[in-house]
Amino acid sequence: MLNFLFYIILFTFLVVLGTFTFSNQVWATASNSASVTTSSINFSGIVTKVIDGDTLDVMTSEGNTITIRLALIDAPERDEPGFSEAKNFITEQCLNKNAEVDPDNNQGLTYGRTVAAVYCEGVNVNESILDNNLADIYQSFCGISEFADTKWAQEHGCSNNRSDNRGDENEKGDLVESDSINNDNRVDILDTSGDLDCKDFDEKNIPVGDDDPHNLDGDGDGIGCEG
Repeated sequence: MLNFLFYIILFTFLVVLGTFTFSNQVWATASNSASVTTSSINFSGIVTKVIDGDTLDVMTSEGNTITIRLALIDAPERDEPGFSEAKNFITEQCLNKNAEVDPDNNQGLTYGRTVAAVYCEGVNVNESILDNNLADIYQSFCGISEFADTKWAQEHGCSNNRSDNRGDENEKGDLVESDSINNDNRVDILDTSGDLDCKDFDEKNIPVGDDDPHNLDGDGDGIGCEG
């Protein structure tokens, strides 16, 4: 009888210990991931790649490469007029240069990209590409972005619909660029329940990482649906 009670107590102790250890591991993993991918703290690095007029890669001093989506900037896609001019402009301003990145605190990730204002060698390239008429203000996000009240955003169009976009909080929830929210127009790239093609995504130049579960990255550079 004593032996039976001893084993019961031992088994209970091991179960409690295992649960506690597993919980700590999960919490630590989640905390570490959040600090790398969703941090709203400003950081700096070197621009190593320009994907198009509103997307670029920054390598931090720790060696992490973070893909940046310029906040409030709507530059031409590859098959649209002005694509080369916009990409070349950002390339001249930023490629292989120091960049200060100011993440948009009101937005999360969009297809794995950090939405931010970027300063290349001290120049605000979000503002600069608008000043040079190589991109448009992304008015759908004027009611969301923390940068919508800045002088450059107001001058380039956010003042036209800022008050209208503030009014509907439900609409705001649908528009926030966050990898944790999917609406009817968003497709989760991590969803492996079915095969997805580039036509299933609203945007191009989607970071797919090393796994690329849907074979969207034809040239193996880590960016899928380039266009």
